[in-house]
Amino acid sequence: MRNGSYRKQHGQHAQPLKICGSISLALCMILPVIIVLFSSVLANCRRVREETDLVRGAVSTAESALALYDRDLYATFGLFGINGQELDKALSSLIGPAEGAQYQIIPGRDLFEEQSIKDSIARHMTIRGATSLILDVVDKFKSVESLVTDIQIADLSTLFPPSLTSGFESVDPDLGFQDQTPEWFDEYTLYMDDQVRSVYQGGLSQLAPIILPKDNGEMETIAFNPFDNSGLDKLGTVLDRALFVAPEGILDRLVMSEYSLAYFKSDVSYVVRGGVRCDDKTPDGRLISLFPESRNREVEEIATGLDTAKAKQVVLLFIGASRFALHMLNILTDEILIEQYRTAAIAIALTVAAISLGEVSIPPEALTWILIVSAALGHSVKDAVQLNKGYEVDFWPGSIKKNIPMRYRDFIRFLIIMQSPDVIASRIAKVINRVMPGSYYTEVTCQADWGNVSVSHAARFITRQSDSDIP
Repeated sequence: MRNGSYRKQHGQHAQPLKICGSISLALCMILPVIIVLFSSVLANCRRVREETDLVRGAVSTAESALALYDRDLYATFGLFGINGQELDKALSSLIGPAEGAQYQIIPGRDLFEEQSIKDSIARHMTIRGATSLILDVVDKFKSVESLVTDIQIADLSTLFPPSLTSGFESVDPDLGFQDQTPEWFDEYTLYMDDQVRSVYQGGLSQLAPIILPKDNGEMETIAFNPFDNSGLDKLGTVLDRALFVAPEGILDRLVMSEYSLAYFKSDVSYVVRGGVRCDDKTPDGRLISLFPESRNREVEEIATGLDTAKAKQVVLLFIGASRFALHMLNILTDEILIEQYRTAAIAIALTVAAISLGEVSIPPEALTWILIVSAALGHSVKDAVQLNKGYEVDFWPGSIKKNIPMRYRDFIRFLIIMQSPDVIASRIAKVINRVMPGSYYTEVTCQADWGNVSVSHAARFITRQSDSDIP
């Protein structure tokens, strides 16, 4: 009886011990697995953190490289660019994973690439106070386009008198006298020398070839002689397009022209108004005339693509040709002026007929053209001289209610706008690179490597492109 009770009691105590032992055994078997699992999770978390640090390091390095933009480049030309020799300064061993991470900065877009320089200039000129420069020029262009006359510059060649097709001989014919000359010949010669030949020779002395830009930016030399109608049609067509018709993509062309005039030195970087000289300034207030002599005639070089000395000559020839065409147009559309020249021509023709006893007859319409062309050439030369001295001249030579004062730089603006923005951008890049030698970049990429993980991040300065346009 006691023995049975003991067994029963002992069995009741052994059952919990057996269960506890089973649990302990199970835990002993599972614990290594749990430890391995948690170790793997921790290791993976640590690697994820280090990879995240690697990405953050790449982003930080690329973005901080932009902060190394060249201060002199920005102060001189208002453009952002990283000097290629300064890129390694953005690298640091204090970022990214603790050990084994390698960072490399790879330069991207070169500032002096055609599209890159265009974007950089557009970004600069379409923000801050530079926008007002473009708006002022747009207003001036609208005023110029409003000066539409009954005769267009492109039609000048059609007004050439048919009686002058044989050239100056039409008004100064060879009389064929050899051995004997009539009594009136000496008086006739003196009168022709004074009234006709001197005027013609004066006009010829002021003639010069015309050099105009072609579509590809090259300069084309045109033989020009309005006395025999050579080159007048080409001059009229080009100037009509340059002065009165806004070309396609006018905004991009204005951006290039205003940037060129705002940051580069021209031969006449001032204007004289009321006897007071007003010097041109950059948007940040620097006097352009105080730029070093090594930067003389930069704007002329940008406008023509030629060396500074030749560039200046081409600009003056363009100014002279432009003013000649406008003076011709003014005379031919002013009834009072044209009547004065016709009256003078008729008087000369009648006097010649009277002196020669009717043997010499000069066509009045041909002589009228000679007088008008000579006068227009003389006025154009005077205008070019005045503009080159810094003075202003009225765009329209005649008397109108609202005229537009024009200065030397306005004609350079016309010359620049006639050409493709791509051509002008490449010339600007050439001049900037001469002033600031070296390689400058507007975009960089940071390549980060750690073990078998490799990431990259590209960063660049703001351009006029939106983020959706960036590939």
